[in-house]
Amino acid sequence: MPIARLAALVLICATLGAQQKEAPPFGGDYKKYWLDVCARCHGVNGNGRDNAGSQLPDNGFDFTDSRKANRKKDADWVKVTLEGKDKMPAFKGKMTPEQAQTMITQILRPFGAR
Repeated sequence: MPIARLAALVLICATLGAQQKEAPPFGGDYKKYWLDVCARCHGVNGNGRDNAGSQLPDNGFDFTDSRKANRKKDADWVKVTLEGKDKMPAFKGKMTPEQAQTMITQILRPFGAR
């Protein structure tokens, strides 16, 4: 295999590996966990977009759309957080149900109130 092809293959594998990186356990700081783990798909502002306004690759749920977000009960969001859904990974074992509830109350719900 030519060196250029091998280098390209290594780069592709490294990129895929980085994208599939498992989330760390929750460390107690909700804002930091949001920014470090959740914002890569949901955006820093909860709208599923990067800082330039472009849609993020994994197209996370837009929590700023209050009509859609407010239709969901907190229990629904806790379930999705812990069990995952579609592209969203499960955070069971990373956070407790109580921590997931607090994340929803302190981080997610305020996005829809703006």
